Amino acid sequence: MKNGVRPRFSAAESAIFDKKVFEQSCRSCHATCGDCHVKSPTVSGVDLGLIAGHKFIRKDEGKTCALCHGGRVYPEFTGDYGGNADIHYQNGMGCVDCHRPLELHGRGVAYPDRRSVAEKPSCSACHAPGSETTDKGSQAHAIHGDKVSCSACHSSSEYRGCSSCHLGEGASASPQFVLGNNPRKPGQLSTLRLVPAVRDTFAKAGIASSSFDALPNFWDTVPHNTKKRTDRTRDCSTCHDRREHFLDAGSLPAGGSAANDKLIFTFEK
Repeated sequence: MKNGVRPRFSAAESAIFDKKVFEQSCRSCHATCGDCHVKSPTVSGVDLGLIAGHKFIRKDEGKTCALCHGGRVYPEFTGDYGGNADIHYQNGMGCVDCHRPLELHGRGVAYPDRRSVAEKPSCSACHAPGSETTDKGSQAHAIHGDKVSCSACHSSSEYRGCSSCHLGEGASASPQFVLGNNPRKPGQLSTLRLVPAVRDTFAKAGIASSSFDALPNFWDTVPHNTKKRTDRTRDCSTCHDRREHFLDAGSLPAGGSAANDKLIFTFEK
């Protein structure tokens, strides 16, 4: 969290963020064993107390996972956000079938961000390239390769995006489906999720975000609503002719970061 937003700040603003924002807001989330396995986390000021008396709960994903990740990830996974439930969920899988204990508990390594965690799950760990059962699937993966993320083709429905975050006031949310240039891997088409930071997000703490334009308003995302067949896997023209779901100049957020322009994806000629 801290490293993800720091490039927007000057050195002085970063110090204010560490003292006034991160310690009081970001770090108020769970950090110990009991906060996941004994006591429900406090969400939006609501404390639901112990999960099952003083029992240590190893696995109850509706409580141990969803209470914190229920804003977007879990309801996308189950289809409760209004879209399609993830194919893994439909086949009886849960969070910890992909997110293993070592990833969740850590092993003493301070990674700069969650995408750098060595133990994070990946599609290819289970669905190895070359294991396709049809010629169409083999050809599609061979042609697109690393130029297209798995989720760009296999996310099945809209997912939650947040906008206009202000310190202490929260943000607004709405369904979205956005395809664009992966800011972490330029040249790769990926699903993007709108992040809620605006220029005056931290103004109340005395932070002007003097380098706001250093980061875009979208980050690559892996929505948890995977399907084998989607509108993009069935019909090539969805992307290559009609450009459906693609980010363009007209759909960039008003007053957004100048870095957003780099997210508009250009097809190879």
